[in-house]
Order: sequence, then structure tokens, then C-alpha cells
Amino acid sequence: MIRPDDGVAFRLLLSRLLIVGVSVAAALMAAGLLSALAVGWGGSLVGGGVATHASGDFSGIGEGLLHLRPFAIVQLGLLVLLATPVLRVATSVLAFALEGDRLYAAVSGIVLVILLASIFFVR
Repeated sequence: MIRPDDGVAFRLLLSRLLIVGVSVAAALMAAGLLSALAVGWGGSLVGGGVATHASGDFSGIGEGLLHLRPFAIVQLGLLVLLATPVLRVATSVLAFALEGDRLYAAVSGIVLVILLASIFFVR
């Protein structure tokens, strides 16, 4: 458990968060690419039909994951990679708030809002 006054534990938590996030994302993308070699990019590892969604369209990721489609596994890896810095900034906001450092919590909060806005509203 992180203590608010322990800067070393906070930095260690953030570094582990980044390492785990990037590692999981890389493993998912590698698994998706390797499975694409076995069944094709739009194929299915469990015998489902050929994918109807374009590989750049994330709207079919749920269905694709249910059918273990390689492109959906890679898309999940990309989403994990995208979520990693967002989670890091959100953790920073919480940690600074627990420390009572309102300035850094506010600045981190603004950065979090900008990150989320750029993800959800910029096309």
C-alpha cells in the first residue's frame, strides 16, 4: 500500500504501472500477430466465420474477441497501450490529492481531462 508521504513508493508504483501496461499490450499484439499467421487476419481461432469489420474499426472488438479473431486481439493490445498513460495520470491525480498537494493534483487533473478529451472527441 502506498503511503501519501512516501515518494519512493509512489514512483515505484507508477513505474510498475507503466511496465505492466506496456508489457501486457505488447504481449496481446504479439499474440494477435502470431495468430494471424495461423488463421489469417480476419480468421478465427475457434472456427468462426470471416470477420465483417475492417481492422481499423474498433466497434466490432467485442465480437472479435469472442471469436478470438487476430485483429481484435491486436486492437485490445492497442487499447491497453492507450489506457496505460491515462491510468498513470489518473493515479498521479489520486496520489497528489492524498498527499494534499492541490497544485500538482490540479495540474495532473487538467492533463487527465486533456488526454481523455483527445481520445474521445478528436477524430
